[in-house]
Formats: sequence, structure tokens, C-alpha cells
Amino acid sequence: MDEDDERGCLEGGRQDSTVYCDGVQQALEDPEDQTALTSRLSVKHVVEVMQKFDDYKRWLVSEIGFEGMLNLPRSGKIDLRMSAWIMRKVKVKSRTIVIDKERVLLFALEDFHKIFGVPCGNRVVRGRDGEIKNTTIEFMKQTIGMNASPAHNLKVAENFITRDISEESSKIEKDCFQISFVIFVMGYVLSPGTKHEYMTIDFWGALANAELISQFNWCEYAVDNLMSAVMKVQTEYNNKAGTIHMSGCHLFFQIFLLDNIDLGIFNMRHPVFPRVQCFNQKRLRQMITMAQCKQRGVLTYVLGAVRPPDSVCYTRVVAMSHYVQMLHRWCLHRNNQYLACP
Repeated sequence: MDEDDERGCLEGGRQDSTVYCDGVQQALEDPEDQTALTSRLSVKHVVEVMQKFDDYKRWLVSEIGFEGMLNLPRSGKIDLRMSAWIMRKVKVKSRTIVIDKERVLLFALEDFHKIFGVPCGNRVVRGRDGEIKNTTIEFMKQTIGMNASPAHNLKVAENFITRDISEESSKIEKDCFQISFVIFVMGYVLSPGTKHEYMTIDFWGALANAELISQFNWCEYAVDNLMSAVMKVQTEYNNKAGTIHMSGCHLFFQIFLLDNIDLGIFNMRHPVFPRVQCFNQKRLRQMITMAQCKQRGVLTYVLGAVRPPDSVCYTRVVAMSHYVQMLHRWCLHRNNQYLACP
């Protein structure tokens, strides 16, 4: 048992914070919010599988632009209470985290790329470039071994990437390794669903030619699915659901928020990419501890100020400039309408 396991599942030493480790539900202890939260996002599992990769497999991963995944830190615990708190603050249309009226953080696809280092290409996964015939999909499934029951397709992908692959392997074996790797990391980290060892694979067209995988915008695909997950969480909270099964890469929100708020001595400079590699279990716990507090009995994660734009690497300074311009034009329009009234 490692140090993190010995410490248990609670993040930041707070006994009122609810955490679910790798999709396993724990007991709630927060008297103010008895909503149970679960998630299938599992960085730990992906890292454990990748640790067995040799140099050639790592090279194959780099060839398709997913080398950022090779930098994932081993982390078994994600504070789902924090993820849910942030997701409830997200405005989907404007792609913003609205902490309050004065503190608004805009995020973009480029920010997802900066955090995870996955391709942000020009081809659209769900667009025309990703169209594919059903016969081709069936051939790919059969080659990988997914032509049987789809109930555990992530396990099938995992089994394939653990096979022996070398320079002497056939091209189709190498291609299938790369295809299976994308399915594996999408299903466990970048765009997880809510079911055990299963995800809906609607991106076969982006995998059909392994040489073109890096040209697709996987950041867009992951963020779009994350926005759907946000809307689902917000709806279920509004409906006072007893249990919420969280999907999407909500870890993005945690890293993005912690990297953009003032945490004093825990503020990091941003010369290292992808950013996720800087957030090992110890660092993540420390930053969450520093951020977490209660205001009037309500749990919050942003007590202090937002960091100045010139101290972070993210695109929010550019986006905020555009946002302010749009708001200014809207105000002028409203003022003109008011002046025109009899």
C-alpha cells in the first residue's frame, strides 16, 4: 500500500469533503450536500498500464500526437466534490467558470491542449473528415477484437495495447495499437462515460487512418463532451438527484482552476507542458487544501483572487479581451435602444 492509499480517500485533510477513488463510491460526510458522486475517470489505471510500455510503444504513442498522456502523474484520487462545485459554476455557451461577478475565468480548446498535450488539429472528429462506412468500422472492430459484446470495449482496447509490439510487427498491428491506445485514454481520462470498462465510440472515422490521428482536434471532442457532462450535472443538481454519475474530463477543470487562482506559496510558474505533469497527488492535495474553505457554512474553493493574466499560460487574457469588447458593444446597443425610446 502506497502513501496515498494509507492516507485514505479524503483530499486535503478535510473530513467534510467527499471523494470517490477511481469510480468507487465512498460515504458522504458533508451535512450540507448529501448528493452522492461517482466517476469513471481513472488516471491511476492509465498510468499503471503505460508504465509497462517499452521505448517503442512510447514512440508509437508520440507518433500520433498523444505523447502528453505519457506524462500523466500517478494519481489515484480525484476530489469529486471539487469537480462538481466547478461544473456548477460553468456557463456552457460562453465557456466560462463564473466564480462570482468579479471573478470570471474563460477557457478554450487551446487550454485543454496545454493541460493534457493531446492533438488540437484542424480536422473535426465529428465532422466530414470523420465520416466512415459501417463496413470499415466493423473491420476495425474485428481486427482489434471488439466484434464480440461491446460491454467491455475499454478492456479490449487495454488488452491490445498490452500485447508485444515491436519494429518487426506488421503495420496493421502497429496501427491497431495506436487506435486502441486512443480509445483507452479517451475512455479513462479524456472523455470517460459513466459505465464500467465501456464508452460510446463515435470517433472511428478519426481512427481509420492511423497516420492522420494527430491531425484531428481531440481537444474539441473532449471539451464538447465535457460541456454535455456539465449540463447533465447542473440539471441533476437542480432536480435534487440523490446520485450523480459524472462523465467527461472534469480533471481539466480542477487543474485549470488551481493554475489560475492565487494560492500564495503554491502558485506555480508555467514553463512546463503539458501542465498535468506538474499535478502529482501530493501537489494536487496541497493546492486543494489551500483553496478549500467555507463561507457562511458553504463549501467553496476560491477564497482569494484570480492570478494576473501575465502570470499564467492560458488563453483567458485573449478571450477576456474579446469578451469585454462584446460586452461593450452590447451595452452600447442597449443604451442606443434606450435613447431611441419616446
